[in-house]
This record gives sequence, structure tokens and C-alpha cells, in this order.
Amino acid sequence: MRLAPLLQFSRIVRTAIAVLLLAASVVSAQDVTEPVLKGAFLYHFAIYTEWPPEALAAGAPLVICVVGDTAVADAVQREVKARKKGTHELTVLRVPLTAPPARGCHLLYVSGGPIGQVGQSIAADRDSPVLTISDVDGFHTVGGITQFYFEHGTLKFTVDLASAKRARLQISSRLLQLAKRR
Repeated sequence: MRLAPLLQFSRIVRTAIAVLLLAASVVSAQDVTEPVLKGAFLYHFAIYTEWPPEALAAGAPLVICVVGDTAVADAVQREVKARKKGTHELTVLRVPLTAPPARGCHLLYVSGGPIGQVGQSIAADRDSPVLTISDVDGFHTVGGITQFYFEHGTLKFTVDLASAKRARLQISSRLLQLAKRR
């Protein structure tokens, strides 16, 4: 009869472990917010894109500029912390939407604002080796390279290959397999 308390204790321990595992998975799922997803995507775009040698000198930092979205800037900052792309440190520059277009960016993410304002933000970089990304509808119509969108609750992206070619950027086939191409 001494087994009964042991079996009951065993059931309690198993139940407690199951509750802890379930709680941990719920907390992890809650950590994946839209800004965190976009930050991870921006990091991977930086890693899986090649810039012409004159645009990214050996040892120079690769600059990721985030315009108009501090939550995404924070997420990218956490994502790139202590990481490199080859010999290039990854640096995040935060730019207010109302500021003039950022200079010295290798990857330029623009969020919020009407399409006309977003178009003005990337106009100077349209023919430069700058990977332009936005979540604004119609971004490709103003010369943008990559646009985020949601489909059935999943973050997806399009890539305008003509714009990428014009900017002299090579986007990895690994990344292009995930994209909807324009």
C-alpha cells in the first residue's frame, strides 16, 4: 500500500512538468511579435544579400537603417547584437519618418506614412546599392525592392528583381525561394 502515495506523487510531478512546459511554450509564442518577425527578416536579408565591392568596403560596418518604426529598430538591434556578416559588423541606425532620407545605409527599411512619403524616403537610393524594404502597400511602384505583407496571418514578402538588379544587389536564391517575385 505504500505504492499509492508514490503513484500519486508521480502523477503530481508529471502534471507539474506538463503545466511548466505548456506555460513555457505559451510565453515563447507570445514573444514572437510583428516587430520581432520583421527584425529577424531584416537580419536575414542583410546576411543573404551581396553588395558590390565599392558599396561595402572590407571591414566597414553594414548599416541597417530603420525609418519610422522604433519597435522594429529595437528588434533588429537585438537580432544583430554581436553578429557579423563576414568581416562586417552589423549596425542599426534609427531614423525618424520626418527626417530627411538617411545616407550611408546598406539596407533601408521604411515603415508607416503614405506611399508618396515613403517613395521620397527611398528616391535618392533608387539606383544606389541599397536594399530598400517596406511594409507599405505598393512599395514596388515607387522603386522599392522588397515589401512585407501578411497572408493568412503569416508574414511574407515580395522581391522586385528588376529593382534589385538596378541597385546591383545579389539576393541569395535561398531567400528568393521564400519570396513572391515581381
